[in-house]
Order: sequence, then structure tokens, then C-alpha cells
Amino acid sequence: MAQQQTFKRKQIYINMDLQFKYSLILIFTMFVEMIIVGLAVLYVFSQPKPEIPGANIYFIYKVVLAIIIFLTLCNITVGVYLSHKVAGPLFRFVMCTRDVMNGNLKIMVNLRKGDELRELEGSFNDMTEKLRAVVREDRQRLSDIQDAVKVIEESAAKLGKAEKDKILEEAKFIREASDKISSFFSI
Repeated sequence: MAQQQTFKRKQIYINMDLQFKYSLILIFTMFVEMIIVGLAVLYVFSQPKPEIPGANIYFIYKVVLAIIIFLTLCNITVGVYLSHKVAGPLFRFVMCTRDVMNGNLKIMVNLRKGDELRELEGSFNDMTEKLRAVVREDRQRLSDIQDAVKVIEESAAKLGKAEKDKILEEAKFIREASDKISSFFSI
């Protein structure tokens, strides 16, 4: 059984384009939120003080609550958008790897324009293409083996009964074993 290697990351940014893009989106979102909070606080404290004691604090509570609700909705929207850009492609890869696991090497991953993980898309498609090529080569070799077995069987027909039976038994084994090799995959 092959041992799985463990990788220790020494860099924070492994995929600079992807991670930097999302970091900038999050920083921009937080910056906009800070401006909104600052403007709201400036607005609240620029209002004239009411004649009724405690009315100002009630007004401040309402404004802060409205800001919290608004910013929560903004964060949810940005979070759903960002997760969709990654989760959609990941779901597609899971479905395609299941197809490959079930023997379908005809599968290709085609992500939508603007989706993330384009590099993985290319690697996955290259991998399946190379697997198809390997299976084609194996099947050609198996065809050659089948032809050789046929020649052996024809030659064995000219021998004596004992030699013939032994050669035919071996030829049968080779034929049955070669039929099982890479027959799982469809290319």
C-alpha cells in the first residue's frame, strides 16, 4: 500500500492569483463597511439633541441596529458570491471524478466563464486525455497478445495431444487474463 505524503505549507499564498483576488474582495468589503459605519456614526452625532431625555440613545440604538442588519446582509451576499465561485467548480470536479472512478474516461470538465479553479480544469482534462492514451495503448497491446494466442492455438493443433492440451490451457489463461486488463474504462 502506498503511503500518502504529507505536505507542510511554507507559504501563505499558494495560488497567488486566486487567493490575492479573494483577499482583495474581502478587504474592499470591510473597507466599504467601515466607511458606512463611520458615516452612520457621523450622521447620528450630527443630529440636534432632542428635548426628551434618553431619546437620543434610542435613536442611536435604531441606527446601529439598522447598520448591523445592513452589513450582515452585505456580508452574506459577498460570502455566497465568493463561495459560489469556488463551490460550483468543486461540485463539477466531484461529479467528473466519480465518472472517472466508474470507468468513464470520455469525461471533460468544462467550467463556466468567470469560475475559479481553471488551472485544475486544465490539469484534470490533461490527466483524462493521458489516461485515454494509456488505455488505447494497452488495448492495442492486448489485441497483439490475442493475435499471438491465436497463432499459438493454431500451431498447437499440429502437435500431439499432451503438448497440445498444455499449450491450449496456457493460451486460454492468457486470453482470459488479457480480456480483463483495462476493460473497465470506456475511452
